[in-house]
Amino acid sequence: MNIFDRPTSKELLEAVLGFVNEEIESNDYTKDNRFKFLIVMNVLNIVKREVNLGRKIDESFFNKGLDLLKEDNFSVKKISEKIRNEELSIEDQSLLDFLYDLTIEKIKIDNPKYLKE
Repeated sequence: MNIFDRPTSKELLEAVLGFVNEEIESNDYTKDNRFKFLIVMNVLNIVKREVNLGRKIDESFFNKGLDLLKEDNFSVKKISEKIRNEELSIEDQSLLDFLYDLTIEKIKIDNPKYLKE
């Protein structure tokens, strides 16, 4: 259920992305300004991917983090503290798998092109 009316956040992002893309493709701007528009497009695409995938990733890693810590509460900060306090070994394969998978999911948001190389 969505209590918000249309346009949805996804629709708004699509509209802004379309507008900025049209502006980039026009010949109305200097190379400097076109570059700035490309930065804006990149930021908007990151936000779009986070809107589309963020909740699913959060839920998945919250549960994986609970399993890793074997506690009732999870946060990345808590994992960092446990590593720092040597309560979790940096050689623990389950920790390494968790961090690797988390890194891949973050790259899917930040710049998925890195995963295609």
